[in-house]
Amino acid sequence: MKENIIQAVTKEIHQRGLRFSIRDVASQLGISTKTVYQHFESKEQMISSIVEHAVKDMMDIEKEVMANDTLSLQEKLYRALTVLPRRFVFQDVRILDELRQRYPQQWKVLDDYMNNGWNGILLLVEQGVEEGALKPFDMELFISVYVGALYQLMDQKRSDSRRMSLEEALAGMVDFLMYGITKQSPGKSYS
Repeated sequence: MKENIIQAVTKEIHQRGLRFSIRDVASQLGISTKTVYQHFESKEQMISSIVEHAVKDMMDIEKEVMANDTLSLQEKLYRALTVLPRRFVFQDVRILDELRQRYPQQWKVLDDYMNNGWNGILLLVEQGVEEGALKPFDMELFISVYVGALYQLMDQKRSDSRRMSLEEALAGMVDFLMYGITKQSPGKSYS
């Protein structure tokens, strides 16, 4: 039942953002709110569960990327920088902003990962610099730019015509950052 509730919460977030209610979740499942409360004490606990699973999933996906020997170093770096959980409910950048503003404890878990979960990427960068595929650069500055750009996107009040998914935002950011740190992009020569 707990997994069914999480799936219903995910649907509600896709439909309403974080403004859903426990009654909405119960109604969607055809159960009572009492049944929902038997598995989750609060809406905040539901959101915490989703955020914690998302962070764990991102860590697992990054490990898979790092272990994939069919990918070049640059492909691994790009994929690691654009990792999103397989079942991520915060696909719209505005929902991430809503999480930051309305649920600071849950946001802190995600924020800590975004600012501190760089070990695998640091290893890739060190390898890339050693092999000559990447120029030496200030990794702390890189992280600040990456996280700062994501936060800036959340702060932008985009019209619906410019609505950007988190996947699109990350891909765009990483494209900017990768072209700034690689000697050449895949398939292009700068001779």
